[in-house]
Amino acid sequence: MEYGITFIVALLSYLLIGPVSYALVFPFLEGRVWSYAALFIPSVISLASLLVLRRKRFFKDFKALKRGEFSVPLFLLFFFSSFIILSVVSLAQGATPNNAPLLDKISSLLISLIFIPIQITMEEYIFRVIVIDAVDKKEIEKRSTGIVISLISALLFTLPHLFNREVWVEGGTWALLHYFLWGFLAAFSSILTEGFEMAVAMHLSNNLVVSIVANYKGSSLSSVSFYLLENETSSPKAIMAFVLLFAFELFLFYILKKRGQK
Repeated sequence: MEYGITFIVALLSYLLIGPVSYALVFPFLEGRVWSYAALFIPSVISLASLLVLRRKRFFKDFKALKRGEFSVPLFLLFFFSSFIILSVVSLAQGATPNNAPLLDKISSLLISLIFIPIQITMEEYIFRVIVIDAVDKKEIEKRSTGIVISLISALLFTLPHLFNREVWVEGGTWALLHYFLWGFLAAFSSILTEGFEMAVAMHLSNNLVVSIVANYKGSSLSSVSFYLLENETSSPKAIMAFVLLFAFELFLFYILKKRGQK
């Protein structure tokens, strides 16, 4: 019941109150940087709502799995390794320097560093943490239950992204598959690793790479990145790259786990 109320409040603030507030503000915005900053209004409103509702329990929810803690060193390891790999992959895909003014790039970078973590925290909380924490810990240890929960998380994660531009361009089906697989693997890896460090770190690194390092034409995350990619949506290569990245991070986790058991 408690998680049900939290989930409803989160969805209303993130998918209704937040977007309506953005729509009211949008006509008064001038400039690409301000328009970009305004995209995070739903995330800020959602975070404020949940902090009022959950208070200290909000942060405790991120460490409610079996390990009973949120490991900052593990999170940082996942984050930096993912950020470096994703940056290299993006640049290797033929990204070219963005000709936008340097001031716009720096302003966009600062906005990304401030608000992307808030956005990621909210999305992970709504689509991963609440869904997984609501299940009995003994039940979630069953592989079949883990798969079902991961599928539910993937569906919930995909639905709001149906409004993104990259879904509706030519080849947008790949973007839809990308979102669904991302949601599934993020949830399933959280269950396997018994914590949310990997999902939060990879989500954060992905969005920071897109917003700061190399964005793409028509992106719903309309930042002023330092490089630009020509593609307008996802592709089989991009999906394969992120699946391999998940596999690498899981391999890294189990290597560290074995070393910790010695």
